Amino acid sequence: MKRDLRAKLSTSAKLNRKLGAYLAAAGALGAASEAKAIVVGNNTVQPFGVNGAVNIDFNQDGQTDFQIDHDRYTLPNNGPTLDFLQVDKNDINGAGPGENILAFDPGPGCCFQATPFSDGATARNNANNSAYAISGPQGSYPAALTFGTPIGPTSTFDYQEGSNFQGSGKWIRANRLIDEDATQIDQVVGGQPPSGVYVPTNGPNFVGLNGQTRYLGLKMELNGTGNTNYGWVGIHITNEADATGEVVGYGYETVPNVPVLAGVPEPATICGAFMGIAMLVCVGWRRLMRR
Repeated sequence: MKRDLRAKLSTSAKLNRKLGAYLAAAGALGAASEAKAIVVGNNTVQPFGVNGAVNIDFNQDGQTDFQIDHDRYTLPNNGPTLDFLQVDKNDINGAGPGENILAFDPGPGCCFQATPFSDGATARNNANNSAYAISGPQGSYPAALTFGTPIGPTSTFDYQEGSNFQGSGKWIRANRLIDEDATQIDQVVGGQPPSGVYVPTNGPNFVGLNGQTRYLGLKMELNGTGNTNYGWVGIHITNEADATGEVVGYGYETVPNVPVLAGVPEPATICGAFMGIAMLVCVGWRRLMRR
């Protein structure tokens, strides 16, 4: 009995220390107390297999804000079979039925044209302000963030999937988490010369993780409001050779321009007790209990 009591007290103390650390980190981000910011999300584990995808709808308005998309493509004339995993703004491009392997996501001034809607009343997101966090120069692969990394106005964001990288006329597909392709499809199928493609040099960053979860940092303009919100998607690669795995959860900060911490909360949270704190941090009870 005494041993059980000591164990429970020790667990409670650890929980309090971790919760305090998260709140301190949130306070350091400088969110205004009057904003009553809150992080909401989804903790459903959603696998992505070969040519599969997981749609991310942060604000549950019926449209896909981002998509974690796996594609497998075999090059012509008995060429190699290539697997790649990418973050999309929609799903007009890819190797699946009805998709175009050479298509690019919408560029500046466009909308989320291929995104499904639950009803016609939802305003479309603005594609111009959707991007992923990077840790290198423009044209870098998405960063694989560790738990608790701040994502916000001071982060560096980019989204490079197009046919004119930095005005050079080069095709680029830097939105890859795992990239066995690395411009082979653009050259063999698209007819681009080696000088006509750009391959990022800093990654891809979701390989060699040995089963550890990492996080995409994302920014978005929801429903064309002109406001920027920040969020994260947890990615767990279960088969690196096939570039397959699962989305383990996602979350976003509901108040525009307020930072969020990667992986916080793990939804199924203890949010309610913290309303009115400088930055409302909803800490996942299950995550704290198993750390």
